[in-house]
Amino acid sequence: MESKIVAKEIVKEKIVREIELENNQTLVISDWSRKVSEDAYVVIMKANMDIKIKQDLFSDEPLSEFKFEDILATLGGNAMYEYRVERNFIMDHEKDDVFDALVKTFLDNLGKYVANSKFPGKFILKAYKDKNK
Repeated sequence: MESKIVAKEIVKEKIVREIELENNQTLVISDWSRKVSEDAYVVIMKANMDIKIKQDLFSDEPLSEFKFEDILATLGGNAMYEYRVERNFIMDHEKDDVFDALVKTFLDNLGKYVANSKFPGKFILKAYKDKNK
């Protein structure tokens, strides 16, 4: 009986698009897909936004129960929004089309939401509340 040790493939981020949003944030779309067999992939699309925590993000949101300094102390200077979706066992010749469809679906369904001017401040408050639970 023969056994083989297969090294796990190291997947590197491939940035596909950087989108400057109306709320002055940058949305980064990246491809983290990896081969799972000779002719198939797991297709992974990630969208992330590194939000720098600044006082002016809360101009529309009252911070009555929160203090800006507490938010900074808890989260540091940044909060990372991340969305990830994957499709498993996609044939090699379908990989690019499936990835493009995942990007399109994300942008169609969530693009306006993450581009909204209130999104960064609300996301930071949610991250702060979650961290303090």
